Amino acid sequence: MLAAAAVAWSLAAIAQEPPSAAELNRRGAQLLEKGDYAGALKQFQAAARLRPDDAAIQFNVGLALFRLGRYAEALKPLARALAHPGSAAEARYLRGVIFFERGDFASCVKELERLRGHERYGEHVLYMLVESYRNLNDGKRSQEAFAELNARYPDSALLHKLLGIAHEWQGNETKAIEEFEAALRLNPRMPEMALAIGFIYFKQQRYAEARRWLERELALDPCSAKSLHYLGEMDYLEDRLEEAAARYKKAIDCDRGLAEPYLGLGMVHERRGEIERAIAMYREAVKRKPEDAQARFKLGTALRKAGRREEGDQELAVARRLYAEQAKAKPPARSALPAQGR
Repeated sequence: MLAAAAVAWSLAAIAQEPPSAAELNRRGAQLLEKGDYAGALKQFQAAARLRPDDAAIQFNVGLALFRLGRYAEALKPLARALAHPGSAAEARYLRGVIFFERGDFASCVKELERLRGHERYGEHVLYMLVESYRNLNDGKRSQEAFAELNARYPDSALLHKLLGIAHEWQGNETKAIEEFEAALRLNPRMPEMALAIGFIYFKQQRYAEARRWLERELALDPCSAKSLHYLGEMDYLEDRLEEAAARYKKAIDCDRGLAEPYLGLGMVHERRGEIERAIAMYREAVKRKPEDAQARFKLGTALRKAGRREEGDQELAVARRLYAEQAKAKPPARSALPAQGR
């Protein structure tokens, strides 16, 4: 009887022992595979507290943070993961992607040059190197990376994307559309390609074609803020104010850093006679793009309508200065894609 009780006590004690780092890491890997990134992160972080010097566990922490979109937090554990031979290449690649997305092109180049010939990552690495060197004003290295991408991956969707961007900047919109469509044929789920085509048609005032492509982008990414914004612009131009307001509001919910939907929503409010709500939206647009002449102009005129003449005149003076500066400067290429052409 005593022996049975002792065995039962021993089993209970074992059951109460906290899981090991290896067990926590294993649980995290299972959750990661199921797509439960938040749950996986908790397990990996618990494992890392037990074994802080384990580079493989640090990689898992960084990967979970990356999958959660917490890029800044992912950098440090991914740097620690470079000491683990089995994870080093992927850790370096993920760090390069994070730096690229943040616009830190010098750091991106530093990470990715070591992966230039990597069998798994080479295509995307070369694409990011082309764009990073271009943004660093190193045309020679950008062209070298482009030539290597073309030679090694002649059927690359990313190559067609780069060619499309180049044609768009040169003003050859027909060729740009051809290249963007070629990219989508190779990779139908490539983000922002349908958006890029839709934006070109939007600029050309070919609204039926623009809507078709922008809706296609939304089918891939329901929170494509720029697609929502341009659809809102077309609704506004066609006097569908309710639809326009809904599009602008959703664009703002998807990307609160984008200035243009605030401007559009302000214009809807102004058309409705809701001048104070319009002013509030114009202020948000100016806050995000203080050098935007149109936002300053709309804010200034709205303030004058509201009887705040002095404040309105100040904004209009800024708008006049910005318009004059823009008239002197070379007009920037307009594209729906980010500056680095991701």
